[in-house]
Amino acid sequence: MASSWSSFYRGYVEEPSLVEVGDGVYAYLHHDGSWGLNNSGFVYSGTELAVIDTALTEDRTRQFREAVTRRSGIEKPQVLINTHHHSDHTFGNSVFDDTCIVAHRLCRDAVVKQGLKPTDQDPIVPWGSLKVRPPQLLFDEKLELHVGDHRAELIFVGPAHTNNDIVVWLPEERVLFAGDVLFHDATPITHGGSTTGSVRALNIMKALEPRAIVPGHGTVCGPEVIDQWLSYFSFITDAAAKTLDAGLSVLEAAREQELGEYAEWQHPERFVLNLHRAYEELKNGPAAFVDEAAAFDDMLRLNPASYGHRIIKDREAYIDPCSSERGDAPFRDPEA
Repeated sequence: MASSWSSFYRGYVEEPSLVEVGDGVYAYLHHDGSWGLNNSGFVYSGTELAVIDTALTEDRTRQFREAVTRRSGIEKPQVLINTHHHSDHTFGNSVFDDTCIVAHRLCRDAVVKQGLKPTDQDPIVPWGSLKVRPPQLLFDEKLELHVGDHRAELIFVGPAHTNNDIVVWLPEERVLFAGDVLFHDATPITHGGSTTGSVRALNIMKALEPRAIVPGHGTVCGPEVIDQWLSYFSFITDAAAKTLDAGLSVLEAAREQELGEYAEWQHPERFVLNLHRAYEELKNGPAAFVDEAAAFDDMLRLNPASYGHRIIKDREAYIDPCSSERGDAPFRDPEA
């Protein structure tokens, strides 16, 4: 079977779908939710419209914008929210060149530093004509946004998936746009963020008591997925502790580890990435350095069909600008 990224290159992925999760609240899902196939969303009321995240390529973002306009009847969103800096959520920012972009303060720094590096890494992807368009309206902990009759709370929950994760919470509708802090039926990715911080972020989300969750990847789900992820991170932390005690390398431990129910999740080989992060946090604290290129090398060795084979071509170019290099990437203690 071709990897999901290979499918993306060749256009084999399913068409996106639009799912109503509340009155005037929609999720836009890229199937099958694998690498680069993220979810977006939008909220509208009257003549006001806010969009949540974009897509990896110009074409897919233009399709998304057209779908938003068809459903809402509004040509120009007032606001575009970026839940974090990763390319599948921000590369389409320039398609919304007439819209104010809102994000966490650290997200802007990361978008600027990331630039368009992934386009050099993967020339086969039909990127289209992209320009770096970083967020303009920044906040630190929380921002309240009103879209017509809708009230949205933008809440900083990082570090989790990255150091700049936010979630978008609609308290009246009890709908949560989780960004990549949560996937549905897919393995987390925390090598560039924090396993400790992910647990903290998940507990923040759980306390909101959402009715419906739009994950960063995968189908719309309920709050039970939060509990599934909390269990996974407990599993990861236990595995990291055993790895330390046994004096094993992360790859050795990963090869011996039975994943149980988590083997059924999409991309179970990401276990290696998460184990690298949890191992370093246990050994050196929550702000520990993780060699991301080495982590992806290990994932590739565990599963040569994974996405990792494409990004190891230029190890230094891949390193996430706001993950392990704590010296120039501000990092909040996830236990604070």
